[in-house]
Amino acid sequence: MADAEFCDVCVVGTGAGGGVLAYELAKAGLNVVSLEQGGRLPADHFRTTDRPGAATDFGVRAGTVWPSDPHDSLFVHELFAGADTGSAVQRPGGFRQYQIHAVDGLQSLWNGVSVRFSPGDLAGWPFGYDELAGHYAAVERRITVCGTAENIPELPDGDYIPPKPLRPSDRMIVDAVRRLGEQDAYAIPNRKAINTRAGMETSCISTGICTSGCPVGSVYKFSARLLPEIANLPNYELRTHAKVVRLLRDGDERRVEAVEYIDTRTGETRRLRAGLVVLAAGAIETPRILFNSADERDPAGLANRSGQLGLRLQDNPKAVLSTSLWKLWGKRRNYDIGYGDLLILMARTGLPDGEAFPFIGHAIHGIPDAPHYLGGLAPFPAPVKRELARLMFHSYVTLGLFCAGDPNPANRVRPGRQLDRFGVPQVEIDFTVSARTRDMMQAMAVWGRRVLRKASATSIYETSDNSGTGIHYAGTTPLSADPAQGVINADLRSHDIDNLYICDGGVIPTLPDKHLTLTIMALSHRLGRHIAARSGRDQLQAA
Repeated sequence: MADAEFCDVCVVGTGAGGGVLAYELAKAGLNVVSLEQGGRLPADHFRTTDRPGAATDFGVRAGTVWPSDPHDSLFVHELFAGADTGSAVQRPGGFRQYQIHAVDGLQSLWNGVSVRFSPGDLAGWPFGYDELAGHYAAVERRITVCGTAENIPELPDGDYIPPKPLRPSDRMIVDAVRRLGEQDAYAIPNRKAINTRAGMETSCISTGICTSGCPVGSVYKFSARLLPEIANLPNYELRTHAKVVRLLRDGDERRVEAVEYIDTRTGETRRLRAGLVVLAAGAIETPRILFNSADERDPAGLANRSGQLGLRLQDNPKAVLSTSLWKLWGKRRNYDIGYGDLLILMARTGLPDGEAFPFIGHAIHGIPDAPHYLGGLAPFPAPVKRELARLMFHSYVTLGLFCAGDPNPANRVRPGRQLDRFGVPQVEIDFTVSARTRDMMQAMAVWGRRVLRKASATSIYETSDNSGTGIHYAGTTPLSADPAQGVINADLRSHDIDNLYICDGGVIPTLPDKHLTLTIMALSHRLGRHIAARSGRDQLQAA
């Protein structure tokens, strides 16, 4: 492979893990190439002259199904990859995988929630919370997280700028949670990677929702915050439209020699040699690359001598409840709508067998582009319907509640036979929802109904799901001290391959109730410092 190009480190992916890592390594002076299978979105991709609540399409898009489910609106977007380009075969009624093939990956539509795992959440990891605390703080400062210090042991405090002020609906939910009288129940300002400081080009403009893409770059993403600092460095290159197919070895069975990828614009197959390779492509795409890298020495897939690759796919089971608060009927909006979900909710509740479990969630209040509630007004005559719609317009609240994932080894990513549009084998996903998980979703819904009723709920619309719509994929390339129990070690390096690292959600062995993005970024920051230290000791090529 002497004719292939060479770099010190090849980072596959530009999302939560890959973006932070590329920045750290490029700033440290290493020769870094980022490979991203999509392109860069235009700078004005999310800009619009329409204010929230005034969209001309009312949220009706090509993928909208009828009757419309208001809780599915987040999962219909033109940026999500189709069945012919995604990592996994999409089965009707099966696990739903969401990918964005563009620089920033899923952070193109990131909601910005940035919470730390607690010491208890890291139980069983080869290192503890103290090892990550400094990296959490460094990332919080770099991506600008808003929030408040609350001294809750299960939700460690961080380094924050002030959040947006609470609105009437938020204060009603805070009061409702307080009136539950539960020791472990909290409603506090959300912690989000949003620039709430005024007077800046990236200051939050209060669109009421972040999951449709931020029009001013207030929500952190690699392309807006970190890439501009390294894009023109002579030792950094962002190579877009580069779809990684497999990793190649040449002679040494414990080293990757090159990354093979397809230029999706020309169809040409290319190879990039690297001293180190870091896969940060996600908990489904990274196993896919490793399975597709199988060779005579490792026919079950690269970095899979333990047999753990692809096992224990997890997402956060969720219960979502929406209602109109009648105490807000007829109220005009004279407050800053902010970024929609201004509250974090935390509590513990019990299962039928008496076991208690923790969960976390958000209280969401926005200006609806899609007035789904109008369907419930069908029996009323038109004048009454219009008046009710006006009365109810600013009264809607949604609770989204999440519990811990289910580390079931039968829920897995495995090699498949179906090819995507580029001729690359996709993976298959086996996933079932356990009875215990269903009980947890139901218990969260019961708790949510209690809160909403105390806050003056009217009719409550409720759904629950654990089929991938949490989009917090984890567990498929887990950390482990014992090589027989995982795929990577405490340094995020493969147990089998000395110059292969993984840094995405797949490394998290057991997914707690909390959102995982900030933890991925903290792990990435830690890995960047580790690799930079190795290069300083001239160990980059040898290890």
